[in-house]
Amino acid sequence: MADSRIDPAELEARGLYDPEAPDAADRLELIEYLLSLGATIQDLVEAGDDLPVVASMVAMRPGRERLTLAEAAARADVPVETARRIWRAGGLPEPEPEAHACTEADVEVLRTFLAGRELFGEAVTLQMARVVGSAVARVADATVSAFVVNVGAPSLAEDPAGLALARANADAATLLPGLSQALDTMLRHHFEASRRPIDAGSGLLRGYDSQELAVGFVDLVDSTRLAQQLSTAELGDALGKFEERSADTIVTQGGRLVKLIGDEVMYVVSDADTACAIALELADSLAADDVLPSVRSGIAAGEVLTRDGDYFGPVVNLAARAVKLADPDSVLASRTLARAARGYRFVSVAATRLKGFDEPVELFRLERAG
Repeated sequence: MADSRIDPAELEARGLYDPEAPDAADRLELIEYLLSLGATIQDLVEAGDDLPVVASMVAMRPGRERLTLAEAAARADVPVETARRIWRAGGLPEPEPEAHACTEADVEVLRTFLAGRELFGEAVTLQMARVVGSAVARVADATVSAFVVNVGAPSLAEDPAGLALARANADAATLLPGLSQALDTMLRHHFEASRRPIDAGSGLLRGYDSQELAVGFVDLVDSTRLAQQLSTAELGDALGKFEERSADTIVTQGGRLVKLIGDEVMYVVSDADTACAIALELADSLAADDVLPSVRSGIAAGEVLTRDGDYFGPVVNLAARAVKLADPDSVLASRTLARAARGYRFVSVAATRLKGFDEPVELFRLERAG
């Protein structure tokens, strides 16, 4: 796979190749492979000791022409300072002025921002960019983690010189268009699922988005002890099982999984009965698990502030405080939720002072009717 453009003397001068090294032939083969993919000598120099990753970096570049951020801003007809703000809002470290970190795809992103600014205003559009950047960063981090554990490490063990790892990186990068399409398709589905009527009685006409929802928190009991009992790998598997079971139960019942917080999940749903059903089903299923500990839950209902895909306000705070007071395998509910639910029994527990609440709060233990 030799390439006539390759000059071993140049590679040696740039610190990329040592002809006297025991693995010199393997190193040269790796470099030849990366250059055949379209990498430049500068790409290899910048990668340092992590040459195999260049295979995926080259394949993932959205366009071949490289631009500075200022050049991309000029093409999109936006001030360079605005481009910098968009870049930072997306969660990306601002490139050096002379760094060719952008492509024509980034120009389109800047143009999309301009269109969004016309519709929503600059402050709102920048905040949306932060939300998107945070979500995409999580997808990227999860994908990279799955690769390094399940593909990268075995490839490097098979071939310490790194060629097998470089090939694996290139193969993984071919999945990127499919992943991008999947994200686009799922985003459209979630847009449909999130639609709701504009209610003049909500906060919409006062400049904020609020909804009447039931909010639930589900918490693994004594997760600290669990972490001490299990190996790191076993703990990862256990938390993965907890997240999977929680997500499946919540979504199947028609709720929305808002976030996973290590040993805790938060969900919202439109009615009190479904919130009760989710909490009880998770309590039953986790109580029967051989590895995972029991869970406890807190649920509350009322008006919540909707912002950036998350939920805020006293109702959320009450559910979050209630879950910490619940016994294992039990669910504590707010008075409002207990009054709204049908088909369940609620037993009052002693009024309790909760952080952030001026007066003692009466909570109710959820039980199945009959």
